[in-house]
Amino acid sequence: MSKSNPLTGKTASHDHHMRVAMTDELHARPFAKLQAPCRIAFIALKPDEDGIHDQVLAHRQLLDFLKIFRADQTVKAEAVHHFTTLFEKEDESLTLKWENHNEFATYTLYSSDMRAEPFAPDLHDYFDENWIRAYPGRRITSAVLQVEIEPDVMAIEHRVNTDLRSWFLHEGFAAGWVSDHMAVLAGNFHLDQEGHIRFALLGRKGIGPRRLGRIIQRILEIEVYKSMAMLTLPMARDVMAELNTINRDLADTVETMAKDDNNHKQTLQHLQSLSARIALLDTQTATRFAAARAYERLVNDRTRILREGRVLGRQLFAEFMVRRFDPAMRTCHAASDALQNASDRADKATDLLGTRVSVTTAEQNRTLLHKMDKRAEQQARLQETVEGISVVAISYYAVSLLTYLLAPITKVMPINKTILAALLVIPVVTLVWISMHRLKEKLIRKNDKSLPQSETMEQDLTDRKDQ
Repeated sequence: MSKSNPLTGKTASHDHHMRVAMTDELHARPFAKLQAPCRIAFIALKPDEDGIHDQVLAHRQLLDFLKIFRADQTVKAEAVHHFTTLFEKEDESLTLKWENHNEFATYTLYSSDMRAEPFAPDLHDYFDENWIRAYPGRRITSAVLQVEIEPDVMAIEHRVNTDLRSWFLHEGFAAGWVSDHMAVLAGNFHLDQEGHIRFALLGRKGIGPRRLGRIIQRILEIEVYKSMAMLTLPMARDVMAELNTINRDLADTVETMAKDDNNHKQTLQHLQSLSARIALLDTQTATRFAAARAYERLVNDRTRILREGRVLGRQLFAEFMVRRFDPAMRTCHAASDALQNASDRADKATDLLGTRVSVTTAEQNRTLLHKMDKRAEQQARLQETVEGISVVAISYYAVSLLTYLLAPITKVMPINKTILAALLVIPVVTLVWISMHRLKEKLIRKNDKSLPQSETMEQDLTDRKDQ
């Protein structure tokens, strides 16, 4: 049965099964359409333990949040974003935008009520502490935004010099024209008394709701991606401290390897222990270091998309990132590179020790073979000596026996027994020597013939094992 394509209503049996999902992913997190002026409260929730945030957890937390307002809880299980109006009155409306990411989920509240003071914490009171505490997710960052509209550029610049100085607790806030000089975005990335990051957006009259939504979305993404990237910094510092100890130990081990009285077995065990420590560090930090690189690129991309222009000589967000954010990321990169370099050095030291052990073993084998050659030569000489003695001994007994055997001939023939024995010596010795020499050659030929046969048997046994 063919499936119906939700985008076209036509049958999609010829489509790849991931086509619709891939297309929807490009539009997974649309920008909100904002009606200014408005106030915004934003939080991002991430579990303390990496890897336990998933779709099920994020959806359960979202549904419980909607229950607090008795809002519509119709949310698809595969949804990664959700817009809904929590309540709407004559003078106030509250809208929620929820987004789910791989490691965290974000909640953004948009309020049209402008009666409260700028950056008032009342909107964050909707994020109930009991609701947050009921789930593993913890607040990784939170922000408050004030969005207002001014008639012209002069009015905006006047407020930058007056209200923005009082809104931000620190003088060194960043501010710049964004979106083709249609608005001024300002912030200082410091926590206020309530523990939130403050941002202000002063838009020119005529700026559209979609453009406002894009600007707000980008600054909130910069904040949350920056916070996620900065999670790696404490880990990077711990890795650098651990690597300092490992590198000193590794240097001492390599220096010990150069000594002639070095115990190669103990050195190899120590190198394996160092390699195991480095491998454990790499396993524990690889995911976080990779995530930091990805979040860093996202922060830089979002900052570049703002297309900032300087306003009244204020520091730009891009300049703030270069001065404050980039050094932290370089520390993370340095720790990751140092960890990889330590692993490479440990591997090289192990290879060097293996080469040295191989050379030492080869030298020992060469010495052993030389001694075996000398021993074989001595045995050959000893064997020849024994062989000569054996010929003499056998010949002596053979001559004695033959002399006794041929002794009656001396009674018949005019020959002395001593002369008979003397005549028998040469032929007997020659015969014994020839017999022993042939016997020796026969044994050698037999051994030579049996060698290929044994090799064939070994090959047959090997083939049987393989089968």
